[in-house]
Amino acid sequence: MRSRFVVLGAALLLGLAACDNRADADDSDTLPSVGLAEQPAASAGGACILWGYDFIESKIGVTFDVAASDQVDDTSTCVVQTVGSDWPDLALSVVESTQADASLFLAELKPKKATTLKGLGKAAYRLNTAATGGHGPTVEIGWLSEAKQLQTLRFTFAKTAKPADVTAMNNNLLALAKAMDTTAG
Repeated sequence: MRSRFVVLGAALLLGLAACDNRADADDSDTLPSVGLAEQPAASAGGACILWGYDFIESKIGVTFDVAASDQVDDTSTCVVQTVGSDWPDLALSVVESTQADASLFLAELKPKKATTLKGLGKAAYRLNTAATGGHGPTVEIGWLSEAKQLQTLRFTFAKTAKPADVTAMNNNLLALAKAMDTTAG
């Protein structure tokens, strides 16, 4: 019987000692935190192969860190945003080839409230829309490229966007579109 008490007492002492050792442990005993590895936008495939996060930031002044793409028939898309929030985001869609000319593009594909833009592709438009739902306003630029592709960039702001932000994005998004415009090759 006495041996049982000795074993029980020894187990209790070892248990208490282990608790004391944990309390004295410093942060060097803990595992390092694990971060997410940033993948290039192009790794998402689809239209994402046409740009990178640094390229986007250099043109529009907004930093993104995650991308997703899709392909339906001859239309490829890419959306970039930040890991921490839904907005802002930037979407690109590219229709591989079209028979449309500039006149048809402006007559049939340009939204009714859009403004015609000069100096981008064969024909282009810009459409600004007000905030709706959970997001802020949007700026959309669509164009018929020199390579006969239909391309659209759409920047969606967070709900906290100010009118000055939208005005600046009109110019910045146009600069991005011009940098991405494909030529007949």
